[in-house]
Amino acid sequence: MREQRRLGAAAVTTVALLILAGPAAAQEHQPAFVGARVCGACHDGPGMGHQLSRWLLSRHAQAYASLASLEAVAMARRSGIPQDPHDAPVCLGCHATAADAEPWQREAGFDLADGVQCEMCHGPGSDYAEAEVMENRARAMAAGLRMPSRELCPRCHYVKGSHVAVHPRPQLDLELAWQAIAHPTPPEPTTGGPAAIVGGEPLPGPGYVGSAACAACHNRAAMNRQASTWRRSPHARAWASLATPRALELAATMNVAGDPQTAPQCLRCHSTGLGQPAGRFRPGFHPAEGVGCEACHGAGSDYQPESVMRDRLAARAAGLAEVGPATCTPCHVQAHGRPFDYPTALEAIAHPLRPPTAAAARPRYKTPRNLAFRPDGRELWVACEASGSVILVDPVERVKVFELEVGGQPTDVAFSPDGRTAYVSLRLDDSVAVVDVARREIVATIPVGDEPHGLLCDPSGATLFVLNTAADSISVVDTASRSERRRLAASRGPWSLALSPDGTTLLATNTLSRFVPFRTPSESEVTVVDVARERVVDRLSLPGANLVQGVAWHPSGELALVTLNRTKNLVPMTRIQQGWTITNGLGILWRDGTVDQVLLDAPNDHFADTADVTFSPDGRWALATSHGTDRVAVVDVAKLLEMVRGSSPEERSEILPNHLGRSTELVVRHIPTPSAPCGITAAPDGRTAWVASSLDDSLTVIDLETLAPAARVDLGGPTEVDTVRWGEKLFHSARNTFQRQFSCHSCHPDGHVDGLTYDIEADGIGISPVDNRTLRGILDTDPFKWEGTNPSLARQCGARLAVFFTRIQPFTPEELVAVNEYTVTIARPPNRYRPPGAELTPAQARGKLIFERTTSNDGRTLPVEGRCVTCHFPPYFTDRSRRDVGTRQPSDRQGSFDVPHLNNIYDSAPYLHDGIAPTLEEIWTRFNPRDQHGVTNDMTKDQLNDLIEYLKTL
Repeated sequence: MREQRRLGAAAVTTVALLILAGPAAAQEHQPAFVGARVCGACHDGPGMGHQLSRWLLSRHAQAYASLASLEAVAMARRSGIPQDPHDAPVCLGCHATAADAEPWQREAGFDLADGVQCEMCHGPGSDYAEAEVMENRARAMAAGLRMPSRELCPRCHYVKGSHVAVHPRPQLDLELAWQAIAHPTPPEPTTGGPAAIVGGEPLPGPGYVGSAACAACHNRAAMNRQASTWRRSPHARAWASLATPRALELAATMNVAGDPQTAPQCLRCHSTGLGQPAGRFRPGFHPAEGVGCEACHGAGSDYQPESVMRDRLAARAAGLAEVGPATCTPCHVQAHGRPFDYPTALEAIAHPLRPPTAAAARPRYKTPRNLAFRPDGRELWVACEASGSVILVDPVERVKVFELEVGGQPTDVAFSPDGRTAYVSLRLDDSVAVVDVARREIVATIPVGDEPHGLLCDPSGATLFVLNTAADSISVVDTASRSERRRLAASRGPWSLALSPDGTTLLATNTLSRFVPFRTPSESEVTVVDVARERVVDRLSLPGANLVQGVAWHPSGELALVTLNRTKNLVPMTRIQQGWTITNGLGILWRDGTVDQVLLDAPNDHFADTADVTFSPDGRWALATSHGTDRVAVVDVAKLLEMVRGSSPEERSEILPNHLGRSTELVVRHIPTPSAPCGITAAPDGRTAWVASSLDDSLTVIDLETLAPAARVDLGGPTEVDTVRWGEKLFHSARNTFQRQFSCHSCHPDGHVDGLTYDIEADGIGISPVDNRTLRGILDTDPFKWEGTNPSLARQCGARLAVFFTRIQPFTPEELVAVNEYTVTIARPPNRYRPPGAELTPAQARGKLIFERTTSNDGRTLPVEGRCVTCHFPPYFTDRSRRDVGTRQPSDRQGSFDVPHLNNIYDSAPYLHDGIAPTLEEIWTRFNPRDQHGVTNDMTKDQLNDLIEYLKTL
């Protein structure tokens, strides 16, 4: 029966591949995973050294189930993994065989919950699993059987910082581990595993369906992963334990001869359903499950359906047995002389529907990002990223009055012109929440692009514009139908929007520089949109600028201001000592399209990470926030315009954008705020401005007459500052850098990348420029740096950081711990190209075959080093080694570089060690002429496109 099923699946797969990919894909047959139970049909019993039972008794068999533990949850959080470990590909990659395989790569009956199974090490077995194939070693290996070596184990069993911090076990002793999992085949093996008791005509009455059938519901998060709790218990290993030497000893004392796994006296308490005829066991049941669910709850065929189980009375009527002392005592009372206490035993195997409360749950901070006044000025709405909420503030009483849960990472809020509707961008959910202002409740959500951020309505309220930060686009939404009607192209990382006073023009800032030629200055864009035509009509260039984020129109409509950084990444980092490597300021966008830039930095006193800007309603003042130095700069607009207009064209293009001293002519005051101010807006009455202090969970009220802080409004966040929050504050603070020029956030905004290549003089001035790398989810991808020379994040951020970057005293040991604790928790956003549970598209499926291929288009066997999966295997898709893939440039001192992880690779351009490749395609077209970076030159254009589509799903 299994052979027929296997051939059927293979035939379907072959046909599907021919349809999807044509002749090239048909050249490479794809074996499927069959599961350990199939292997155990031969590989168990005394004649085969009880190999299946040895595996069942190992931690490998419990690897998937262990993801249900509180320790696993803690490890995931420390790795920046927001999902349940059971659902996280990074966790499953080492805890479950075939976790990255598609449904068509797994045979019917394969169970991911079996953990690390035979095929994790020996390769998918559909082509070699038959006895006649396995009896010939050469034939089996030709059919895909792998004989693993010790070198395979460190792929998963290396020291992971996330794991060590939770349970500090010693580094794996490979020799001892190899002996512990050894399962040698006897010199003269005889096959024969557990009796196949499934088969024959089903008998009337309830039948045993097996614990895997129960797990279909009882391993859901909503059911507290009860099946995983069972798998980790001695009950699940009861049958396998009969294969141990101790079982033989005990059997002898009971006068049991032969194999205990076949002795009724032993099986009575070590298996489920002993003594029942074959017709009582339904397909899918296997005696190797030991004491399964039905051993206590009764044969489950009649009560197994979810509709029955949700009705307790119906389930009981269908055979669900109540469990009590009488259930357990027949086997456990005086079992082999051991005492039995029912309450204690019941507590040990308890599998409640609700999980225990984690003892060390983190405080839930608010992290306000942006804010907006209701058009009538009677309420201020604040988007709070960490709490997933919008907080309503009474601007007269200056108190929080309401908090509305809205979804994942709200980042901005905007109102319809009549004030009846509020729109909140939900960055994590790729949608916009529509809120009825009067009722204070969500009435709809609108799907938009990836990671929406800034948003604004047009003057009529009929159209909502939404900036999709990770999709480099602008969604144009019809507010009546609450649907997207078109999408406009922005630049890289669109961030904030501002509507001109006459309502005709929108300005959209973009955080990342455009792609520029290698080793040339950055060039950022402000995208100009004609509101009525819903078209991009101009793309204003800001040479040398990056992280262009905040934007505001002057009330006159004559100009707008944007906030910016000017990162001089082409000069050596030695220039930090001159206060000249990262500068911070404003861009002036004139109505005629002319652009100027000025700095808000002063000598020895930088204004790090200028984040947002607003005008006082009378246009006299411009107020800009400094995320890194915790203050607001008040700019005299008249003096700003006078200075710019009074400068020559050369001064405006070359001097003002780089002059550290001119800010003293413009900035009339610095107003202190609590930690990490982000969004700022002026009240409609012109009396106050309001600032969101993101890492203080508060708002600062500024009196626009006295230009002084007037109040702090508490948004109700936790008063406790835990280690992670402290590290977050340090990460975003410029106080740890020389002259307060920049923070960690300056180069890693949102814990990610700024898209730039840097010259770090540790390897020599002008030598080995390196591309910035993301910090999202990187904890267990060590070593760090492109040259792989830093073994830990503590080393990366310790004294080395002070010597080569901050040029000031290093973090104290306590600060370093805090920064490290924060950095490792920076989460990787959900993959936009493959939502959890989604199947691959046809193009992605074809790309997966190419990624895993072992032969070229003309049938040649690819060298192992020329295969993608050799260096980029799951779950992080890196082997954590250094490789020379032929990408060395004349400016590099050597050509061997750290193999980068590929998770969310679509969102971290540019690529390669020096950022020379703007797109993934160029890695294997322009920069792989000799097939050193994988064998790719035989690919067709369509195949390369498919490979890229698959890579985006990782």
